[in-house]
Amino acid sequence: MARKVSVAEPTRYVDLLLRKSQVVRGTATRDILSLKAQEVKGRAWAKDNRYEIRRIFRENLSAYKKGVARPEFDAAVHALLDGDSDCLWVYDSSRYSRQGAGDVLKILDVPGKRLVFDLDRLDTDIPADRSRIVGKAEDAREYSRVLSEKVRDTKAQQREEGKWLAGAPYGTKVTKKRKLKPGKFWEVIVRIHNEAAEGSSNRKIALGLTADGYRSSKGGPFRSNTVGKILRNPVYLGWQVFTVKGHHHLYLNGKGKPVRVFAKGAETIPQETFDKHRRIAAGFERRKNLPTVEEQQKTPERSPASGLMWCDGGGRDPKKGHTATIHGQSFRCGPLNLGLKTCPDPVSGMRTSVERVLAEEWRKKVTTTSPSDPVMLAVAEGWVALSQPEESEKESDARGQIKLAEEAVARLDRLNAAGAYPGRDGEATFIALRQAAVEDVESARKDWEAVAKPMGDISVLIDPERCLKLWETSDEHFRGQLLRLAIERVYLKKAPYSGARLKADRLGIVWKKPRGWKPPKEEWEEKPRAGES
Repeated sequence: MARKVSVAEPTRYVDLLLRKSQVVRGTATRDILSLKAQEVKGRAWAKDNRYEIRRIFRENLSAYKKGVARPEFDAAVHALLDGDSDCLWVYDSSRYSRQGAGDVLKILDVPGKRLVFDLDRLDTDIPADRSRIVGKAEDAREYSRVLSEKVRDTKAQQREEGKWLAGAPYGTKVTKKRKLKPGKFWEVIVRIHNEAAEGSSNRKIALGLTADGYRSSKGGPFRSNTVGKILRNPVYLGWQVFTVKGHHHLYLNGKGKPVRVFAKGAETIPQETFDKHRRIAAGFERRKNLPTVEEQQKTPERSPASGLMWCDGGGRDPKKGHTATIHGQSFRCGPLNLGLKTCPDPVSGMRTSVERVLAEEWRKKVTTTSPSDPVMLAVAEGWVALSQPEESEKESDARGQIKLAEEAVARLDRLNAAGAYPGRDGEATFIALRQAAVEDVESARKDWEAVAKPMGDISVLIDPERCLKLWETSDEHFRGQLLRLAIERVYLKKAPYSGARLKADRLGIVWKKPRGWKPPKEEWEEKPRAGES
């Protein structure tokens, strides 16, 4: 008697799409079911229907706001359409999308693609559910539209009533009735407006506050732009405002009148103080403490070394180190200029000496170094951008397209190595996608070759006489660009003793390297330990 051989069923994969909206006041409790609870229900469904969970996609954002990126949602839908999964499980149709029927029709129109909404008991494998799924999608979209309008109308009404709807502006606090009143740092706000009305610049005000130990709302030192935003904000006059691209504007109600947002009796900045520093900022009123013509003529111009100088006492890690900025006639540690004591060993050096020595070292480097040296290759690349900016920009854009195309190929390889394309169908899909990506790389390279230029002619730089003449006939701005052809940054070191003459050994110059440059193998290969061959 022949035995009956059982054939194992092929493994079917399901993805779970879990989404929880951002917490919104007034949202129904059922609408914010936790991701963990959704996952438990999804796993139970997969077990009952003999599916193996391939991947779980999690989101914590709104699904109806236009322009909101949903990478997890997009990846889940693409996995289903590309055949990586056999089914996509979602707890509720409103958890899937609130953009309307378009987001479900892309699946309904593809045979063999299964979409399940657990709470609604809807399944695309059931023909009768198709129309209900489309209807649910449109209902969710309409619900979101109405909710959005209600929230917008509520906020508009509250704004008309003079209620503050956001976090309290610096120096104020919000009362229980959503009104503003002076807070812990109100004295700082008053000081800023009074000093500006007396003619102090934003930078001078910021330096004074930082030196006295005050910190901005983010905890860092005051900056001139922070002071400027405070001075321009009408909220400190007591009025309701709205924000457009980071700038505060006076809010007017339906009758064209401003709305009071400060609590009754609360102190505000006087209108005459506000108007005075606004007239000074607009140039209609002269500052009382402006420098004389003679003093303005003594003000130094921007140095060609500005932006290149760093304080060696703060360490040489670009992410943690300190820049050296101009203070009077010297380059000095940046935090020290702001009145901070965060640098363990701040340094300074005369500006004229720094510029002279740095220029000498730059000329020595470009006129005596071999053209095949990495630094000179970087100089040649930069010289093209400096002398032929249009051609350089086209070549840079084309090279960027090559990089993007190569990254796409690398990403496909990583996904394939992680098992994102299982089975025969997955392998065929991967091969097709990778072939198309490789073709994009070749196309990008052809485009680059069409605009690529040879290395710049730097004969004017490597000739000592011509180089010196170019430097002497250039203005401060162009000299700075010349320095940047070869120099990445410069670390200013401490003088060995007070009054010591600044020499080249006090400038730790980091020379540039060309794009994509890697050191020769013998430079980075680990040397054998003692006793090893």
